[in-house]
Amino acid sequence: MSLSSLIGQPLAVELAQKWLAQNTNHPLLFFGPEGVGKKTLALELAKILNCATGDDACVSCRKIAAGNHPDVRVVDFAWQALIRDEDLEKQQNLKIETILAERHRLLQSPLEGRRKVLILDDAHRLTPDAANAFLKILEEPPTDAVIILVTPFRDRLLPTTLSRCRPVRFRALTDQEMQVWQQRAGVPEFDVWLTRGSPGRALHLIRDEALAQIRDAESLWDSLPRRSAVDLVSNAEGRARGARMTRPDIEEKIKTLMVPAARALRSGHPARAARALPLMEEALQRLRNNVQPGLVYEDLLITLAKDA
Repeated sequence: MSLSSLIGQPLAVELAQKWLAQNTNHPLLFFGPEGVGKKTLALELAKILNCATGDDACVSCRKIAAGNHPDVRVVDFAWQALIRDEDLEKQQNLKIETILAERHRLLQSPLEGRRKVLILDDAHRLTPDAANAFLKILEEPPTDAVIILVTPFRDRLLPTTLSRCRPVRFRALTDQEMQVWQQRAGVPEFDVWLTRGSPGRALHLIRDEALAQIRDAESLWDSLPRRSAVDLVSNAEGRARGARMTRPDIEEKIKTLMVPAARALRSGHPARAARALPLMEEALQRLRNNVQPGLVYEDLLITLAKDA
């Protein structure tokens, strides 16, 4: 895949091409909605920087695509869980130990390729200590190292981090672009409106387990007018269940509950859905502000039930 074949991100692609033409290693910050191609573009840049033949058939590009190139690393919760030998569900933030280990790797010479590449996914999850430990290498990265930060929440990064990176904004895809992506990717048809311009969201929605979650959310949505606050909590819909779930789990439950609400907005009970969707967006924002996840979910369900 060439950079220009990334659907719906002409400005991001143009900025990436200019960055390549300048032959610089100034750190990049890819920010914008979830699932719109930020990590995809970062990996394509890693391929270009280390490609030996000029096409995806080269060994280096195939290794990067498979996630086993020794000089290209995506650091995220999955990577942190692996190196710490912990459950993925326990990962709430990117810790300073993870960043110090990666900083040490970047200071070493490449093992196979021309450039070492660090793609730091969900960079907004850095702890303050980890973010501060990262500043020095962001300011003066080794000449053979490239750092790309990826996040949907630019405003949650430290100003000192932002000032050291070249920002590249990504946007949600239009409905027409989503249809082009669907045809090119060869995935089953989906409700374009529900994807909110995110191919990543579309892939999630068509998975069997996601469909089961949507069915559960539809059942919950339909039952809310008949449910009391006591009923919701006592049946483990609120804090009792949420307390055992991680913040990403609760975030996903709220996003899934938005699916039947969005459908109702267009048919059935538009007035109720029009009131409910902003409440769900507000709940997601509270999660991002580190309010206790179970409490956020419980409050949301109680409010939605009262409104219904």
